[in-house]
Amino acid sequence: MQTNENHYLLEITQPEAEEILRRSQTVIIPTGSVEQHGPHLPCGTDHYAIMVISRKVAAGLDALLLPFSHSGVTHFHASFPGTITLRQETYVSLLMDTASSMIRHGAKRIVFVNWHEGNTPAINYAAAQLQQEYEVRCVVAQACYIAAQLYKDEAELTHAGALEALPVLAYKPEFVKLERATNPSPYEAAKEFDELRRSRAVYPLLADIRQIAPTGWYGDLSNVSEEKAGELVERVSTEVVNSVSSIFKRLD
Repeated sequence: MQTNENHYLLEITQPEAEEILRRSQTVIIPTGSVEQHGPHLPCGTDHYAIMVISRKVAAGLDALLLPFSHSGVTHFHASFPGTITLRQETYVSLLMDTASSMIRHGAKRIVFVNWHEGNTPAINYAAAQLQQEYEVRCVVAQACYIAAQLYKDEAELTHAGALEALPVLAYKPEFVKLERATNPSPYEAAKEFDELRRSRAVYPLLADIRQIAPTGWYGDLSNVSEEKAGELVERVSTEVVNSVSSIFKRLD
């Protein structure tokens, strides 16, 4: 496991990237979003969260971490200025083109590490298409759900709540302005609808975040700290590495 090596394509040379691909044949595609996260977190929250986690995942898997779109599929936040949303077909094309570029250079395993739920249908479709068109294995790691599972007794997965503030705090503390978080939406109503739309049985499609959170965010920030931020990134990335490694072992 090459834990001390930089695996991010934008920051290494071509021979270094080629060597990582030769060793592991594995690439990481980090997927997030640019959308409003209340008055206290940056619009790039999902991007920063997935990047700080993906750097550790790439090191743990000895995989090449690829640069990818900051933006994602997030129509339900579009009513707030500052949100950028891509069409699903655009996002699928970006995923396919990015992955196929690496497949040409020897990649055999593609790992999508995701923090934004709205990206999931496009990621799943692109992964299925890649496996149809190429001799490649794809795995999707939903880092936001892993965080929710690991911290289910301490925090819930809410929009712009603690589980989203923590990875940004780990990435760059000055981006987090908790003192501005003075207008949360009503918690129970937002939580009830969020749980309903995440159901695997019967669920509605969210048209606008304002339907559940009029101010754009809800959640509890009382347990946010720099110590907890570092712990979350470490625990989530370790879980992704262990789970992905186990799946590839079964598939190979």
